[in-house]
Amino acid sequence: MHISRRIDIVRLASLRHVIQEWSQESSGTLLARVWQRSPAMEPIYQRPGDYDLEHEGDDEDIEFYIRILDRWRPRRVMELAAGSGRVTIPLACAAVPAGVEVVGLEREGPMLDEALRKCAALANGERRCVSFVTGDMRDWRAPDPFDLVIAPCSSLAHLLTLDDQIAAWRCAFENLTNGGRFVVDLTMPNLPAYADSMQTPPRTFVEVDVDARDPKSGARLLRYKTTQYRPHEQRAEIRFLYDKFPDPNQVDRYVSDFDSHVYYPRELELLFRLTGFSVEAWFGDYAMRRLRASSRQLIAVGIKAVAA
Repeated sequence: MHISRRIDIVRLASLRHVIQEWSQESSGTLLARVWQRSPAMEPIYQRPGDYDLEHEGDDEDIEFYIRILDRWRPRRVMELAAGSGRVTIPLACAAVPAGVEVVGLEREGPMLDEALRKCAALANGERRCVSFVTGDMRDWRAPDPFDLVIAPCSSLAHLLTLDDQIAAWRCAFENLTNGGRFVVDLTMPNLPAYADSMQTPPRTFVEVDVDARDPKSGARLLRYKTTQYRPHEQRAEIRFLYDKFPDPNQVDRYVSDFDSHVYYPRELELLFRLTGFSVEAWFGDYAMRRLRASSRQLIAVGIKAVAA
């Protein structure tokens, strides 16, 4: 459940103050772990169960991708940065009657292991339609091309450099059939939040944006979010602060840092054009309404032209 509620009464001199306060309430060792950990994998991606819990009830995007399967009738689909299979597996299950093959590409071991565990629990027909492979969205190669490549849940925001972005777009292009499509699913830039963080002195608001409960165990997960914007890098430095309550008397507290590239529509169009695509469609939400100033999603569809 996403709450998107701001705690405006909290005014912070810096984001480090938030993390320090969080750490002091916990074991006292979290701060060192946060600042010294490898940037290769955010802590939330080491906890696929928590990742699924924070997305509990998020099915609008899944319904969107099922709709585009019905609309475009692809035979082979690739999901980039598939994670624990949150989108991949329901998509494959919906595609069983049409015999569509859905493949998830994921580089993080714990997430991939969770996706494979979920696959093992599927019925035989569903298992035949879905598979997962280890790989990076910047340099993957498939033996056979796909009709559709999708990048849900702002996964492309992990690519912080122009070289990485171009590499990911080119990989998608090279692994598509002629007439194949690349769907890029991002969020619109949150300009009010960015403006707050750029004030002098800077203000960073703590936003409670997830309050979810595990339907099986009853565990509760609260996620708090802070954002600082670096305009010269076009980057949002997002800090997710998690409180997980396995039971009312126990709390597991940790921080997950997420540096996110902030995409704008014309920039996306340039990336598509540079790498050989034509932009076929823009959507501002998962109901496929047109992109406009008030849209929360930024969804673009690039198409690989049919060779003459």
